[in-house]
Amino acid sequence: MSVHQITGTAPHALARSWRQYTSAASADQTTAGFKATIGLELHVQLLAAQKLFSAASAKWNEPPNTNVNVADAGFPGALPQLNPECVQLAARAILALDGQIQQRSAFDRKHYFYADQPLGYQITQQHHPIGRGGYVDLGSLDGLEYVKRIGIHQLQLEQDTAKSIHGVYPGHVLVDLNRAGVALIEIVSKPDVDTADEAVMYVRKMQNLLRHIGVSNCNMEEGSLRCDVNVSVYRDGEDRLSGTRCELKNLNSLKVIRGAVNAEISRQIAVVQRGDNVEQETRGYDAQSDTTFVTRTKEAAPDYRYMPEPDVPEIHINESWITRLRKTLPETPEAVMSRMMPQYGLVQEDVETMLGEPGCTAFFEQAVVGRDPKRVLSWITSEVFGQLAYRSQRLIGSSLTVPQFTQIIDALSSDAITSGQAKQLLIEFMDGEQRTIDELIAAHGWEVISDDGKLRVISKQLLDTHPKEVARYLKGQTRRLNFFVGKLMQATNGQAKPQNASEIMKELLEARR
Repeated sequence: MSVHQITGTAPHALARSWRQYTSAASADQTTAGFKATIGLELHVQLLAAQKLFSAASAKWNEPPNTNVNVADAGFPGALPQLNPECVQLAARAILALDGQIQQRSAFDRKHYFYADQPLGYQITQQHHPIGRGGYVDLGSLDGLEYVKRIGIHQLQLEQDTAKSIHGVYPGHVLVDLNRAGVALIEIVSKPDVDTADEAVMYVRKMQNLLRHIGVSNCNMEEGSLRCDVNVSVYRDGEDRLSGTRCELKNLNSLKVIRGAVNAEISRQIAVVQRGDNVEQETRGYDAQSDTTFVTRTKEAAPDYRYMPEPDVPEIHINESWITRLRKTLPETPEAVMSRMMPQYGLVQEDVETMLGEPGCTAFFEQAVVGRDPKRVLSWITSEVFGQLAYRSQRLIGSSLTVPQFTQIIDALSSDAITSGQAKQLLIEFMDGEQRTIDELIAAHGWEVISDDGKLRVISKQLLDTHPKEVARYLKGQTRRLNFFVGKLMQATNGQAKPQNASEIMKELLEARR
């Protein structure tokens, strides 16, 4: 059998975000004498430009059925071709979790028949996954009062399904094949989680880690991170794996995960307390009633009729490739937090905010050299983030460069431009403007008026033009000063320094008492 040999150069490290989850919800549901055993399966869309087995675009939110080719649609005779970028991203995740990349991995067919599965099966890695082992540690930075290690059972590559759309036409289900074949990794934890709090913190930490290393954007609202949770309960003193587990499917937010796990724990305890047996089944969660409900009896592995995938060769990875890839990983989120807080005088929330945007900490550390960290941080998290949100962009990949950004900060700090002008320059740079800030200031006619004599002449004319406003100021309505400062800034097309304008205008008003 031919194989995919992975020996190429590892991809560049991408800084990705990490931010702490702080619970605002109620405490976990507990009943004396019972404990819960919880395991999680995370389905994570990879940040690959193309799909796992086809050249179709994997871009999100495109017009329906536009990013699809014959392999995605399941046309007879269309053969899958493995995307090596997806292998790199999956391997990157394994290393970040301190797991072991398997030097030999292979694909399987998992057979089931849904309208959103055009092949009639999913190509996955049930038996020979690309990664095994690893862990996530939870502790004080995550909001946990104790240290908890959650092990990883395996990490596998697989295809995503198409998207079913309900409610557009009564009695009909629409199918969008754009998502069919998009690359996923499924991360299966060991049953080490005890509470809903731990489950939520695990998902949040995994989400932030995968963003930080450039594997996925992990946006649950977009469906690029989806969570299934297995829950069972047992009595104190019994084996923690003695309970019958039920799977909660398609939990799409941290709040829903918390509510669903607590509701299912309470339900199972109630079943056991009345002397009944918990049935193994798949369940959904109704947030409005805070209850879980049966969706289907749980399939066992034989129901899926797994078989080796005959059309996709095995993946063989050599040790030198793994070594090169490992060297591209950035600092861990915890290391970034511990270093940046004392180094720049920031609080935890500051660093968390930057870690929430891919590449932001690296951008900040380049821009902050010789500048006020608080000012740099404020401009990044307010103005730059605002523009990125407006444009639906990430900082990595935007037109804004560190030198352009620092030009704005320096000009603002020296009062060469006003705050409003700085915001306009930011927009222009993010639109792709290549001229320097001095050239742009000259082009806009924004040179600062530093001649106090000229400002005094304009200010006196404004006072003479608005005698009623002058009288109000002199009668004690000191806020009228802002009116005159605004008029002066307007008369100078924003070329006066705001502080200078305020001082001159106040001096002239007081002189009229």
